[in-house]
Amino acid sequence: MLTYPRQHSRPQLLLAVSAALLLPASGRAAIEPDQFSASVSSRLVLVPVTVTDRNGKSISGLAREHFQVTEDSQPQTIVSLSREDGAIGLGIVLDLSGSMQHKIGPAVAAARAFAALAGEEDEVFLLTFADAPEMRVPLTRSREAIGRWLTGAQANGSTALIDATYRALHEVRRSSHRRKALVVISDGGDNASRYSDAELRQRAIESDTQIYSISIAEGAANRDAWRAAHLLKELAETTGGLHFTIRDHRSLPEVAEKLARAMKEIYVIGYKPAEASPGKWRRLRVSLTLSPSRDVRVTARSGYYFPE
Repeated sequence: MLTYPRQHSRPQLLLAVSAALLLPASGRAAIEPDQFSASVSSRLVLVPVTVTDRNGKSISGLAREHFQVTEDSQPQTIVSLSREDGAIGLGIVLDLSGSMQHKIGPAVAAARAFAALAGEEDEVFLLTFADAPEMRVPLTRSREAIGRWLTGAQANGSTALIDATYRALHEVRRSSHRRKALVVISDGGDNASRYSDAELRQRAIESDTQIYSISIAEGAANRDAWRAAHLLKELAETTGGLHFTIRDHRSLPEVAEKLARAMKEIYVIGYKPAEASPGKWRRLRVSLTLSPSRDVRVTARSGYYFPE
């Protein structure tokens, strides 16, 4: 459960709010235990937050007083804040359709960049797609396995972007790590999927997975390609990830490295929510209180479902 979408009025700093996980307070002893105590039965909403500048560089040194959280428009008291770079379950979703032929080198380098920055405890899988999604490397802690498969990768066929992302959201749930993320790299519109945009959006909303994405929109990109870029951007915003649209495929590895570092360097905000009916949608917004000092945007996922 996470916050991210809309751009808000503060124009300086990129705030990407990822999953807001509703957990028993006692299950998060690592977060400022001296400043927070609660009974075993109480709940704590944990909101992983990524803060970067306009160049995609992570920003450190922020404290609790620099953040504001509202739930259903009601201000919340932040009871904990930690800086976290813990292990994650990560799915790399790579477009190998025919339109990627002249971009395959940089695309593979970008996928390698994500795999290379995975820690020893991270669990990673590689899923590619053209006419259909194909699991190439199942969930593993071996970054080398990802690299070995990527050697000699070739592009051809149609584009099943929606089906691939939908399947990856299912696969990443197999990870043993609490925090989960997908990386999607694609250049084109969908022309081979069985699932619809709406079904994928709903799946993403219900997931506890951040979607990070890179759209390659260079040259005379057609209408379908721009539509796909918009969908990936929307999914990133909905789930608390980040999205980049690039116009030169040669910049793929550099952008991927920035995205990978931002994915790993997050804050985790904790607050105690008011009780609500099970299954009720709770709207979230996270913002910064400090005065802007550089060009920024603040984004956050729209909310989470109160659990049973």
